[in-house]
Amino acid sequence: MSKFYSDFSKASVKHKVEITARLNVNELKEVYPTIKDTLEKIKNLSYYKSQNKQARFLFDIIEANLEQGKKNYVKAVFIAEAGLQNRATNIDDSLLCYSILKNSFIRIRNFIRAYEINSKMEALWPRKTDTVEIAYGANKSGIYAGLGFMPEAIKERRNEFAKKNVPHDTDLLVSYYNDIGVYYNRMKNSDSAAGYFLKVQNILDHKKFPASRKKHYEFLKGLSKGNLGLSYFNSGAIEKAVPLIKEDVYYSLQNERYESAFNGYCILVECFIKLNNLVTAKKYIDTTGILMQKHFKDVGPRLNYIWLQSKFYQAAKDYQTANVFFNGYFALKDSISVIEKEQNLLNTEVAFKIETREQELLEKTLILDQKRLNEAAQNTFRAYSFAGIAILLLIIVFLISNNYFSKNRAPALFLTNEKINIQNSQIEQSLKEKEILIKEIHHRVKNNLQIITSMLSLQISKEEGTGSEAILREAKQRIDSIALTHQMLYQKDNLSSILIGEYLQNLVRQIESSLPSSNIRLATELNIENRKINIDSAIPLGLLVNELLTNAYKHAFPNNARGQITVSLKENKDECILVVKDNGVGLPAGYNSPEKKSMGMDLIFILADQLDAQLTIENDNGAHFMLTISKTKLFV
Repeated sequence: MSKFYSDFSKASVKHKVEITARLNVNELKEVYPTIKDTLEKIKNLSYYKSQNKQARFLFDIIEANLEQGKKNYVKAVFIAEAGLQNRATNIDDSLLCYSILKNSFIRIRNFIRAYEINSKMEALWPRKTDTVEIAYGANKSGIYAGLGFMPEAIKERRNEFAKKNVPHDTDLLVSYYNDIGVYYNRMKNSDSAAGYFLKVQNILDHKKFPASRKKHYEFLKGLSKGNLGLSYFNSGAIEKAVPLIKEDVYYSLQNERYESAFNGYCILVECFIKLNNLVTAKKYIDTTGILMQKHFKDVGPRLNYIWLQSKFYQAAKDYQTANVFFNGYFALKDSISVIEKEQNLLNTEVAFKIETREQELLEKTLILDQKRLNEAAQNTFRAYSFAGIAILLLIIVFLISNNYFSKNRAPALFLTNEKINIQNSQIEQSLKEKEILIKEIHHRVKNNLQIITSMLSLQISKEEGTGSEAILREAKQRIDSIALTHQMLYQKDNLSSILIGEYLQNLVRQIESSLPSSNIRLATELNIENRKINIDSAIPLGLLVNELLTNAYKHAFPNNARGQITVSLKENKDECILVVKDNGVGLPAGYNSPEKKSMGMDLIFILADQLDAQLTIENDNGAHFMLTISKTKLFV
C-alpha cells in the first residue's frame, strides 16, 4: 500500500477522501489506522459543517466499508441505504451503494434482499461510467446457490461464463468448472460433479504458469482435488477420496487458506470413521481442534468440531462420551438458533425501512412526473394561444396589405403563407411532444405494474405449499390484465383507445398461458374486430373476463376433467353482449347467497355495475355468464 500512502500525502483535501473511498474493504481495513486522524479532521469540516453532498456521500461509503471490515453488516446496510436515499446524485453513486448492500445482505444470509439488489445493479450496470471502479460482487448464480436453488444456479453460471466470451482464460475457466462441480456436489449428483473437477485437473496439468503464480495454481489444483474427493466420499468411494482431500489440506495450509483446510480435516475425520480406522480419525480430530482454536472465533467451526467428536465416540462405542458431545452440540445449536432469529428480525426491520424509503422515493418520482406533465400541458396551451394570436395578427396584416398594397399582393401573400407554414410546423411539433409524454405515462405505468407482478412471482415461489400462493397468483393475474391495457395503448398510435377484438384475444391468451391445463380447451368467438374501446371501459372489462376465466379454470372441471370454455363477444343494434360459458359441473346451489358468496363473485358484480352492464347467470350444462352492455358506454 506504499503507493496509496504516497498519493494520499500529496493529494488535496477533496482528493484524499476520493481515493480512500475507492479502496475495497480489506485495503481500507489495512490503511485506516494510519490515516484515521486526517480523515476525522476532514470529516469535521466537510461532513458536519459543510453542505457538500458529494463529500458526505464519500464518507458514507468509507464508513459502510469500515463496518463491513468489522463484520457489522447490519450497520453497513443502514449507512449505505442512507447514502443511497439522501446523498447519491448519479448512477455511479447508486451502484457503489448497491455493491455494499448486496455484499452485506449476503453476509447476513438475507439472499432475497441480495437478489433484489442484484436485479437493480443489472439494470444500471450498462450505464455506469467506465472510469469509475465499482465492485460488482457476487453474481446471480452465487445468490441462487445461497437460496438453495441449485439447478437455477447452474443455469445462471453457464450464462455468466458465456457472456464473458473468454474461453482461453485459465482462471475464469477453472473457476467456472469448479463452481458448476460444487453446485452438483450440493445436489449429491456425484458423477456430474466429478466430471467437472476432472476438467479442472486436466486444465491445470497442462498449464505452464510463471513462478510468481505457482502457489496460486497449486492451491487451485488442491482445491479441485478436495472437491473431487468430496464427490467420491458422497458416492461411497472413501479410499479414493482420502489422498485427494489430504492434498487439498496440504496446499490450503501452504497458502494460509485455513477455512479450506478446516473443511478438509473434517471430511478426513468422517472418511476414517467410515473406514473404521479410529486411531487415525482421532489424530485428525485433534489437529482439527488445534486449527480451530488458533484461527477461528466463529461458532460455525466449533459446532462442526463438536459434531465430529460425537460421531467419533459413537463409532468407538463410547456412548456416554458421545452423548455428552451430542448434548453440547444441540445446546450450542439452540443458542445459535436464538441468535439467528434475533438477526432475522433485525434483517426484516432493515428490509422494511429500505422498502419504505424506496416507496417514498417512488411517490416523489410520481409527483415530479405529474408536475412535468402539467407543465408540458401548460406549455402546449401557451403555444396554442401564441399560435392563435400570431395567426390572427397575420390575417389582419394580410387584410390591410390587400387593401393598401394590391399591387404587391402576391409577394405579401407568399410571405404570409411561409409564416403560417412555420406556425403549423410548431403546432405539429407540440402535438407530437404531447403524444410522446402520454405514451411515456402508459409505458411507466405498465413497467411499474410489471415490477409489482415480478415481486408477486418471487413471493409466490416462496409461498409454495402454504396455501397463500393461489391468492397471490390471482392478484398477479388481475394486475397483468391492467398492465396489458397500458401496454397496448403505448404501442398504438391512438393513445386513448384500443381495438376491443385484439385486446380480448391477447387477454384471453395471456390468462390461458398463466393457468395451463392440458384437458381444458379455450375457444373465442369475437365478431367485433374494428371497434375501439376506451381505457375507462377496457380495464374493468379486462378484470371481469379475468375473473370469469379464472373461476372456470378453478371450479368447472374438478379432478383434471376434460372440458371447454368459450368467450364470445357480439353486437346488435344498441348493445354489446359478452358471454363466458363452460360445459363443466356448473355453479353450486346457493352460490349467490351472502354466506357462500366469494370475493371473486363480489368483484364480478362490482365490475358489471361499473360498466352499467346487465349480468345474467345461468346453469345450463355448465356455468353461463352473459353481460349486456350499452354501446355508448363501451365503444369510443
